[in-house]
Amino acid sequence: MINLNLPFFGKGGKIKIPLQKELAGFEKIKELMAPPGANFLLDYFQIGELYGRTIIVLEYPSYLIGPWLSRIIVLDEPFNLSLFFYPTDTGKMLRKLEKQLARIEAQISERANKGQVRSPELETAYKNVEELRDLLVQAEERLFTVSLYLTIFAKDKKELDLKTKKIIKSFESGLISAKEVMFQQKEGFISTLPLGIDELKVSYSLNSSTASSFFPFISVDIVDEGGIFMGINLIDGGVVILDRFKYENPHLLILARSGSGKSYTAKLEIMRSLMMNIEVIVLDPENEYKSICDVYGGTFIPLSLQSDYNLNPFDLPSLAEGENPYDIYKEHISNLINLIELLIGEKLSSQELALVDRALNQTYLAFNISPEFGWEKTEIFPTLNDFEKVLRSTVGGETIADKLYPYTEGTFAGFLNKQTNVEMDNRLIVFGLKDLPEVLRPIGMFIALSFIMNRVKRKLKKRVLIIDEAWWIMKQPFGAEFLLNVIKRGRKYKLAVTNITQDVEDFLNSEYGKPIITNSAIIFLMKQSTASADLLKQIFYLSEGEKNFLVQAERGNGILIAGGKRVPLYVLASYAEDQIIRTRPDQLIALEKVKDLGL
Repeated sequence: MINLNLPFFGKGGKIKIPLQKELAGFEKIKELMAPPGANFLLDYFQIGELYGRTIIVLEYPSYLIGPWLSRIIVLDEPFNLSLFFYPTDTGKMLRKLEKQLARIEAQISERANKGQVRSPELETAYKNVEELRDLLVQAEERLFTVSLYLTIFAKDKKELDLKTKKIIKSFESGLISAKEVMFQQKEGFISTLPLGIDELKVSYSLNSSTASSFFPFISVDIVDEGGIFMGINLIDGGVVILDRFKYENPHLLILARSGSGKSYTAKLEIMRSLMMNIEVIVLDPENEYKSICDVYGGTFIPLSLQSDYNLNPFDLPSLAEGENPYDIYKEHISNLINLIELLIGEKLSSQELALVDRALNQTYLAFNISPEFGWEKTEIFPTLNDFEKVLRSTVGGETIADKLYPYTEGTFAGFLNKQTNVEMDNRLIVFGLKDLPEVLRPIGMFIALSFIMNRVKRKLKKRVLIIDEAWWIMKQPFGAEFLLNVIKRGRKYKLAVTNITQDVEDFLNSEYGKPIITNSAIIFLMKQSTASADLLKQIFYLSEGEKNFLVQAERGNGILIAGGKRVPLYVLASYAEDQIIRTRPDQLIALEKVKDLGL
């Protein structure tokens, strides 16, 4: 209390006025945080400038397929959701079910006595109640009363009404009855606060099997110990760390539109894999990875008609411990047959297949190579030219030999018909295919893949193989089949294959597209066209919210699916990584010149 001297008040002009004490500590914080007021109306409420409404679920269909609730959870809307489970006394419920069963049986008998036709509804109800009683008695099921409430928020009443219709329609798409609360918006708001208080008490009886479908929410974290940092989880802001070698297979498929950041993501994976002492091999159709190769001291192998680097597709792989030479030889001959079909651009007839198979074996025998003799000490293998000569000396082989002429003595000579002079003795190797004519790129990728697999078998260690624009090799069925075999066999040799493609629709509609998806435990979906997103929704069981996210995704954003988990991911690079990735080859040359000048 304080005294104020006011001459126009009372005797001596003195009056005592109480002053409010200043709030301190937590009370002051609450006053600062609290909204100016709350107004709870018929079917919505307003707290400060924020509008809200509580929706309750009233009824469920006969069958709930998990995770049905994820359709609501993944909606890009702010909301509070509360789920209450109340266990029911089994003994009381059995007595209720017995009475219910008696009533249904009486109704069925009454209809029969009156000569009325059978009622499928009553018979189905009788069967369902009887089955539930058996399961309760055998303790295979329990009963619960379940309450599900959802409070949504908006900036104004119009937006609130639109969001309400959207969410109720999403429930109705699963045959679930939901509506806004009337006259109890305050109780609904309190029931969806993180207090564990149910003031609405609007529930529905469910058995435990059905109730369990409420729980398979989409997992929102991928943090593998010993993995590499991929970026930020867009749901909770946490980190995403992925160890590809911990999944059922280590293969990754990146599906994205042009300009969405797929190559950027692959380059980050290269840099971080090298940090983890994992070797990296890249098939690069546009020579995009040369700058990364130069920065990390890798080996860049340009494949072209004038290149000094040669790969001989007739090289046989070294035998790993325990491998049967007959199996390896037959597999190699099969790959060469696929290559020949790729070169001549058509499938061999059964007669031509027999002729080519015999000519290939004769070509190797001319160099004293066979499964019986072995090839471990062989230094010089036959080439395509040697095979062509054998074909020309074989009855009926001249037609196929003529079709191989462009690659032996014609326009494309020198590309496939020389001895190998390339070694994979570096931790980063990039095969550049940009200088190859487009018609030869699928062939170049095929030969490089074959060479890589032959060398990978020599020494087992963790390796990542990145195939950018994998659609190039999949344009021909022979190439797609070979790629699928590489993926299937890769795990055996600790090889993790990353396939990247922007031709999403062609890839998905390909005969080999879905098998490649099936054999890839990790999928990264980035920005998509509407048509592609619809296809992906069917294949990966995406929610409507996830599909819309992909259509509207910004550069570097996407959905990472690893095993049974999926997270919305923002690919994040450090400043130094970003500078390395964005540096063009000509800028690197300029930097080297500056270093040489001592500047």
